[in-house]
Amino acid sequence: MKKPSTIALIGPVVWGGVWGHGPELARYLGRANSVLYLNPIVPPGAAAPSFQTTGAYPPAAGVRVIDRSSVLRLGLLYGLTMEWRNFAAVFRYKPDCLVTYYPLGSVIALLWCRIRKIRALFVYADFPDILGNRLARLAARKLGLPLTARLAGAGSVATSHLLYEDLQKHTRRCLLVPNGVDLSRLTRQGAAETTDGERPETGFKFTVGFVGFFGEWLDLEPILEAASLCPQAEFVLVGEGPQRQAFEKKADAAKNVRLTGALPHEEVFEEISRMDLGLVPFKVNRMTDRVSPVKLFEYWAMGKPVLATGCLELRRLAEKAPGALRFFSGAAELAEQINRTANDPEALAEAGRQSLQAVKDYDWQDLGARIEGLLKGETSTGENRP
Repeated sequence: MKKPSTIALIGPVVWGGVWGHGPELARYLGRANSVLYLNPIVPPGAAAPSFQTTGAYPPAAGVRVIDRSSVLRLGLLYGLTMEWRNFAAVFRYKPDCLVTYYPLGSVIALLWCRIRKIRALFVYADFPDILGNRLARLAARKLGLPLTARLAGAGSVATSHLLYEDLQKHTRRCLLVPNGVDLSRLTRQGAAETTDGERPETGFKFTVGFVGFFGEWLDLEPILEAASLCPQAEFVLVGEGPQRQAFEKKADAAKNVRLTGALPHEEVFEEISRMDLGLVPFKVNRMTDRVSPVKLFEYWAMGKPVLATGCLELRRLAEKAPGALRFFSGAAELAEQINRTANDPEALAEAGRQSLQAVKDYDWQDLGARIEGLLKGETSTGENRP
């Protein structure tokens, strides 16, 4: 395309409250295009965002965020309304291209794009089991996913190996592009925080941390148990979500567990810069086996090695970076890994160097170019580099 395109992106998360694949792709595409980032249609009683929505995470140049909400609670009527409103947005803004993250909720919009010969791309980043309603999960898997994958004329992108295999059952026009980070931004931020900010005097010589949404897919109990076995280490958990308050009550008596709640974007990375180890404490199931967690790459980008539970996608990622990503099963093994790392500063430093090396394969400079190429018909779906 010779001139800048208008791209409508139906975002998977509210801009600024949760960052990740959708906002990062919008940032990348906004460099050379005009991007309309359509925030999710937020229903009443929706979970609080992981992080504070502030001006510290503003839209990039070329990105316009459109807020949307609903008076309807989640259910069949909400789903039908979502279909209609996403179509209405595409009809109103008349984009040259459409990107959607929804296997249900944008089928009519995709059909309209097929009729009007508007290039449309589906990004498959979340397994339908993330949906709370059983009927919605079934409809997304059995009806929405096949329709969306086939209607997306530009093709589809999967963020993990198993999601890619799911897509291949319905279309050959698919590409595997994992999650990642904008290294040019995060490495500058990390360097500034390391130089300008000193680690506060907390009385702890070692810090283990988690950053993210406190969803039902997290396994937080081993963290609390490991904290009792590692009194010399501080455990910092950053973010918000349904599990936070219940976990905070359980951790209230633990002197080495600190929950920050939602923080502005820049303060989140200040917390990461003070950590020695990052945590990805997922429950292991068919949903988390399909997750490419952005928090892993954020830890790596700031030179932090990671301890994680053994989800399938994480184990595949670790094949290229065994020193930067190690695994635990249960509180005792987590505590043993923390104690061993805390007592071996040379090994910790080497793991940090491996983290910085590993994250180079997950830079949005490359990931974004591959997705944009597919959206504009310049990238072959055979160009998979897992």
